[in-house]
Amino acid sequence: MRKETLESFVLGDVLRSQAQVHRRQPFLKFRDGEVTYGEVDAAADRLARSLSGAGVRRGDHVGVMLPNCADIVHIVFALARLGAVAVPINVDYKSELLRHVLDSSDSGWLIIDGPYAERIPQIADRLPKLGRVLVRGAAASGVPLDRLGKPARDLGSLPDEGGTVDVRVGFGDLQAIMYTSGTTGPSKGAMVPHALALTCAYDSLDFLDRWGKTIYCPLPLFHAAALWDGMLSALLGGGSIAIVERFSASRFWDDVRRFDAKVCMSVFSMIPILLNRPPTSRDRDHPLETFYMGKSNLDEPMRERFGVRSVETYTSTEAGIATGSPYGEWRVGSCGQAHEERFHVAVVDEQDRELGPGEPGELVLRPKQPFVLTTGYYGNWEATTHCFRNMWFHTGDRVWRDEDGYFYFLDRMKDAIRRRGENISAFDLETEINQHPAVLECAAIGVPSELEDEDIKVSIVVQPDTGLDPEELVAYCEERLPRSMVPRYVEFVDALPRTPTDKVAKYKLRAQGESGITETTWDREAATGSPQGASARKALDVREAGAGAQGAGTAAREAGAGEAGVQEAGAGEAGVR
Repeated sequence: MRKETLESFVLGDVLRSQAQVHRRQPFLKFRDGEVTYGEVDAAADRLARSLSGAGVRRGDHVGVMLPNCADIVHIVFALARLGAVAVPINVDYKSELLRHVLDSSDSGWLIIDGPYAERIPQIADRLPKLGRVLVRGAAASGVPLDRLGKPARDLGSLPDEGGTVDVRVGFGDLQAIMYTSGTTGPSKGAMVPHALALTCAYDSLDFLDRWGKTIYCPLPLFHAAALWDGMLSALLGGGSIAIVERFSASRFWDDVRRFDAKVCMSVFSMIPILLNRPPTSRDRDHPLETFYMGKSNLDEPMRERFGVRSVETYTSTEAGIATGSPYGEWRVGSCGQAHEERFHVAVVDEQDRELGPGEPGELVLRPKQPFVLTTGYYGNWEATTHCFRNMWFHTGDRVWRDEDGYFYFLDRMKDAIRRRGENISAFDLETEINQHPAVLECAAIGVPSELEDEDIKVSIVVQPDTGLDPEELVAYCEERLPRSMVPRYVEFVDALPRTPTDKVAKYKLRAQGESGITETTWDREAATGSPQGASARKALDVREAGAGAQGAGTAAREAGAGEAGVQEAGAGEAGVR
């Protein structure tokens, strides 16, 4: 599909046209089999008819909480053909995080995998807008459908209603609500038109020369990076996407060879893990050409050992690809030049005055085409007007550009923590911790990690006449939060520093001790004897050896918890990936 027509960028239509051309060609690849273009197209049609028969209508918001599998792809296309709006949900969400996404998105339906369904009864009475739950594999998982607190059915029991689904869907219609990291409040749902998702996918093809190739994807499909730059990019390019449940260093290169993958969807945390493994005679015996990822200082070590390049773009859920470089014309440390066909891109000061080369400021965007930018944050007018001001979309990220127009990412101007490739909402984390009966108030910050991303530190003021130890707090967090949000560092303080307007002065917390870590800070990894400390130091040595990159920057940068630690990886709010 090399001829781009913006009006043709509608998910259901693109799948149908590509299935006509590549019907017997593998579209989805798994370790245990393949699914062809024609089979995905037929499955999406069947599911659209079944969902329509169950009552899903155009404009309905449908939460989708599934692991990486063929069904999540079928569901995304089925909902698109119905004109319904998909709301992908992080499979690690539970309790208040899950309730917030479902409630703030006005999801009237939820399609959920059987093992996750046990989380619904705990929040069902606080979800007045959620009307129906469809459980994938309910029978096999032993899910008691009558005890979920909402009317529920087994997704597999829905009958095929036959006939055709005749719903006109346009490129400007809402395709999804994608939740980004909340930095000044709860996580926000970015409204995504069909054109935004597909232009991002289309542009990935040119920046990485992916036409007809297999893309290896160990990232979760509830994230825009995997869903757009991975799955939809493979679709538009007539290629394949190889989907695995999560990143595994021990299986990585065997997977790449098995799938004949040329491109890997990745985050920085994967790179030190691969470099830290013992060298072998097969280090260059593979078909992989490029890693598509966030900012990295490890491009040179990757090229020297594995013969693979890392490619950077400035990509966000809200705007797709705003900057990038033509294939093979990359500059180390740069996220590329402005994507001039889609956007006006500028660097501005605090008054939105444009800055010149070499001057750091905020990256702002203005679309040149319709529906290639988010139409706002669903149900959040305040956040929408804050980002869309003075005729610019404000990314909240600090960059600079050189004389040739290449942009370099510096840091985030917002209160988010980057961990395991994920933008973590400090507000969400603090809200959960503040519910502990022994906590009076807390503040969460990101502190430097040995592996160049950030670790989470929380400073806690304890309620009078109560007690709390770090192990108890961590156990509390592990029960309620995704792995990526569980703090590594804990410090108990008498009071939090304040600004004149009584806001917590987090810059003072970051300035304490050594980059926020003091002598009284408790370290979970040191306390538990985690091997990650030694692994982190080794990866740090590797990073410093390859730190000749241009520009300054922070992006996706930490190895996380070994092979399983990249499950939360992906692209959150605006940032380099």
